[in-house]
Amino acid sequence: MLSILLASKTSLQAYKEHLLSTQSIENQQLLNEAFAALFVDINRSLDSNNRDRFTQKLSAFRIAARGFLTL
Repeated sequence: MLSILLASKTSLQAYKEHLLSTQSIENQQLLNEAFAALFVDINRSLDSNNRDRFTQKLSAFRIAARGFLTL
């Protein structure tokens, strides 16, 4: 997801909106909050600190989202 953010912020936004549209209203709010937390303090750069921070946040995002996402 970091590579999508770096390549095209609009593509990432489109992906997020599509994913949100597939969820219930309750899950949309939870997912939106999880996305917001994912990108806090993340820069549009490939420096190692930014990548490491993003990787940690992505793991937390995955665990949180797994708990409420429906397929």
